[in-house]
Amino acid sequence: MALLTDVGTYLDAATVATADLTLGTNLFLGREPDDPDTCVTLYETGGSAPDDTFGGDTAPSLENPSLQVRTRAAAYSTAQSLAVDVWALLAKVINETLTSTKYLKISPVQSPLALDRDDQDRMIFVCNFDVVKVP
Repeated sequence: MALLTDVGTYLDAATVATADLTLGTNLFLGREPDDPDTCVTLYETGGSAPDDTFGGDTAPSLENPSLQVRTRAAAYSTAQSLAVDVWALLAKVINETLTSTKYLKISPVQSPLALDRDDQDRMIFVCNFDVVKVP
């Protein structure tokens, strides 16, 4: 299953203090729409090479993708709180199956940071994660 779908489904089912996240309503995968003002968007980013085990005859035993979470809201504090809530939820993923894929770890690369304001003056926060999963 795809990384974005797995993580999106996980966040959709989770309790997020700042906003109840629902896929397609205020939680989006790979594309951030103009509306609503307050939302979370997940993006796949580069990652690193997969880990091979015992040579070239088998598929890699672990994949190492990476993920960016982008939060947006009209108020700085709302965008920041939402980013921190999602960051904390994903940082807790250790040896869990999301959808049907085993995730060994979702590790924050840094704490959420203020990126910019968009053309409608809404605040944007981002945080990045390294992921280790079993293909």
